Amino acid sequence: MPQPIAPTANSVSPAVAALLSQARDCAALDDGLTIALRTLDGAVATDDRAAAAHLCCFFLFRMGLGERLIEMSDTALPLLRKASMSEAYAETLRWAGICACDAGQFGIAIRHATEGYRLADEQNDQRGRILAFSLLGGCFERSGDPWQGERLLRDGLALARRHGETYPLLATLNNLAAVLIGKFYSLRDGAGAAEARRALDDSVPLAREVLQLAPTLNDPYFDVFALGNLGELLVHAGELDEAGSLLQQALAKANDGGYRAIAPRVECSIGEWLLARGEFAEANRLLHGLLASESLPIATQLRAYYALYLVHRSEGDATAALAALESFRRLESQRSMQQLRDRSELLVTRVEADESQRKVLERAYSVAQAHASRAVVLERIAMQDKLTGLGNRRALDTHLAELVGAAQSIGAPLSVAVIDLDHFKRVNDVFGHAVGDRVLVQMADLLTELTRTDDLVTRTGGEEFVLVMPDLGPADAFDICERLRLRVSRFNWGTIAPELSLTLSAGIASTPDYDAGQLVERADLAMYRAKRGGRNRVAVAP
Repeated sequence: MPQPIAPTANSVSPAVAALLSQARDCAALDDGLTIALRTLDGAVATDDRAAAAHLCCFFLFRMGLGERLIEMSDTALPLLRKASMSEAYAETLRWAGICACDAGQFGIAIRHATEGYRLADEQNDQRGRILAFSLLGGCFERSGDPWQGERLLRDGLALARRHGETYPLLATLNNLAAVLIGKFYSLRDGAGAAEARRALDDSVPLAREVLQLAPTLNDPYFDVFALGNLGELLVHAGELDEAGSLLQQALAKANDGGYRAIAPRVECSIGEWLLARGEFAEANRLLHGLLASESLPIATQLRAYYALYLVHRSEGDATAALAALESFRRLESQRSMQQLRDRSELLVTRVEADESQRKVLERAYSVAQAHASRAVVLERIAMQDKLTGLGNRRALDTHLAELVGAAQSIGAPLSVAVIDLDHFKRVNDVFGHAVGDRVLVQMADLLTELTRTDDLVTRTGGEEFVLVMPDLGPADAFDICERLRLRVSRFNWGTIAPELSLTLSAGIASTPDYDAGQLVERADLAMYRAKRGGRNRVAVAP
């Protein structure tokens, strides 16, 4: 999602400012782009060229001409930096970063997100931080890791709500909904169907909030996004009457505004809507026409081929259904290979995500400034478990009360999980304490890998760990603990000692009972309930 364009700088000459104003007032994006390009070609002064190039990027973005925008940004960004037009510079970074992300050019997208964050940090601009963080979350989802993208964007959403400005909140809500629907598409078949449904259910209220907030910007481009995204989600949620109305409105506004990048996505959603209504012939016609168009984004192609497969299967045309499914699988395989290649080349790892989270969330117990004070360093050492490097019992006692108090003050959710390795005494007895220590260190690494940076992760003694998850209710906390349970049970513990295997039991307790002691006690009881239930499971306290 773009934002309304920054105003023309006062340093721009009156003649160029008048031309750019004329371009902005054009009813058709094509006409505005033509005037902006002509102005750029004729401008001489740096400030004039910078302002014209910025406006060219704006029109290219809204027209969906991503490759041209990325190319134009190579001209615009140095000019805007030289002209000290910081707001326009930050906008252009975001527009080019979004287009690069859509095109799979994650190196460019991440560089622009990082540069946007650096600029915002330099100017103490929380709004810019949130938007750069949101772009990074989108990068993870598009590169094949919707779980990391979701975590980043949920953290960013909490920050955007505290910040309070409409546009960053809208952008973050919209991107989180997009990540969740991407997760739904990736997991809807087979073993991931239940998680896919949770992602879909979580995304609908986010999209409804976007639709409610969008009119405050008085920008039809946002309206198209809001209408189209909610309509797409409601098709898969089975709310077809409302979905059809929203999608028809979105398509009409997209065509009227000349928003070429959005219209095909909405048309694909309409094809899925027709399929859900049993109007197979109309769905067949629309989807075939859509796939025949040029420059269709790969995500839309995948949706269209899958819907076409379902259409042909419903019509009883096995040959055509198989052809559509083969096209879908071939394209999906190509995208997966590209995602793996991009992540390998660009090192899009948890380290990068954690660094952004550390800077953005600025939690009270962060140790980023610890080196500046010996007293803080000593306090940190006192709160650290010597074996695993996690927080210890003292860290839990100190920070849990702070986090519960902060959550209660704003009515935010918070969950506590007590996690215990099953039959850990046998590990020490059979394999020795040295192996037991290596198991605990590995367990700490798995906990860190599967949690957010602002979660409090502690080892409170022996094989017991306590995890505190701000801003998460019981469903999201269960999701994280269940992933951890599966990760531990499937981990190759044989790399530590032959024939070694491990499982864990976990118990979760959540607010609105804002009592730190009660939360831990309830989570502990739930953990023992999981043990009694057969171990290797997660239980939620009532």
